[in-house]
Amino acid sequence: MPKFKVVVFDLDGTLVNTLDDIAEAANFALAENELPPRLASDYSKLVGNGIYKLAERATRSTKQPVINKFVKDFLWYYDRNCTRSSKPYRWIPEMLEKLHAAGVRMFVVTNKPDEQAQKIIRNFFGTKIFEGVYGNKEGRKTKPDPDLVLWLLRRAGASPAESLFIGDSSVDIFTAINAGMKSAGVAWGFRSVDELRMAGADYIFDKPDEIVSALLG
Repeated sequence: MPKFKVVVFDLDGTLVNTLDDIAEAANFALAENELPPRLASDYSKLVGNGIYKLAERATRSTKQPVINKFVKDFLWYYDRNCTRSSKPYRWIPEMLEKLHAAGVRMFVVTNKPDEQAQKIIRNFFGTKIFEGVYGNKEGRKTKPDPDLVLWLLRRAGASPAESLFIGDSSVDIFTAINAGMKSAGVAWGFRSVDELRMAGADYIFDKPDEIVSALLG
């Protein structure tokens, strides 16, 4: 029997390496705002708290017209190119198949805009692995607020104590803590293992197979 009834995954930096596509869309939006581009590697620290926070960090501005135009331009470009360079991390599809076959119920909760989150998951993993994919949209609070996670656990009939949140940043660890769940950080993502440990991760996984071993024994 799986150790956890439900596993909730982050998307960017956890399941799929989306950094190059995000960087390209963000730099397109910066150019449209006559602002200089950022290095692709910069975006590993700029993402994680939703598109409006990304806009503030990328533009180095809190002016609403600048933020709004960046978001509009980013979404226009990203929606057309969100799977161009992105790809699942090595062994992620195999890990998900093993968990699915063992009866682990899996969901995705991400601060990425919902429409693009749905596209990316469908493109790389189809429609059968995850019971639900939840990105950010109007009316939803972003992580680390636990409301969305707690809502989906209630719908799934699982308690926080029966559930595990897996992500690559402190935002994900804090989401799990706020929801009363166990948390796990992945070492292959956008942020450092030190960040995950300092945030209070219960587990650190160095490779996807370790997730299978931890959940299925």
